Amino acid sequence: MDMEKIDNLIESVLFALGRDISIEELSNTLNIDKIDIENSLKKLENKYSGESGILLTKIKDAYQFITNKMYYPYVVKFTETSKRQNLSPAVLETLSIIAYNPKITKSEIENIRGVSSDFAVGRLLECGLIEEVCRLNLPGKPAAYAVTKDFLKSCGIEDISELPDFENLKIGDEQLLISDIENSEQK
Repeated sequence: MDMEKIDNLIESVLFALGRDISIEELSNTLNIDKIDIENSLKKLENKYSGESGILLTKIKDAYQFITNKMYYPYVVKFTETSKRQNLSPAVLETLSIIAYNPKITKSEIENIRGVSSDFAVGRLLECGLIEEVCRLNLPGKPAAYAVTKDFLKSCGIEDISELPDFENLKIGDEQLLISDIENSEQK
């Protein structure tokens, strides 16, 4: 198969699939050499970049077409449903804790928040923003949670290491320094 057909084939698979797919899965399923797939993906990344309506993005070791952020406000008008609910501040707080503390248990989240997190964790699982990644070898075998690929996609990042540095987060015009919070709690 010539390279133009490989490019078109991979483009059509990515478009139709609607989820991320790895080079290995593409290679095994399509019976195409990984080098040819990598070259094709590079061409597609160039084709779908900048102000294009859709972008080819890499998330961990997989690729997927996503909507360009600059057009999201318009696209969302067509995709919003009455069933979709916004996440409450408590749920967002829980999501932030999990994002910055992968493999955290619900009891550890509750220790940080100071309140029960059953609903928040359940809601995040329901939305597909977090997942159970393991069971810890502790009494009761508690579940440990981490953010999902869907969370990474929604943030436009490939890995949690790309999240803003927690120690120097800015909220509005104020710099939130963790050391300041810790010092105020000790007083």
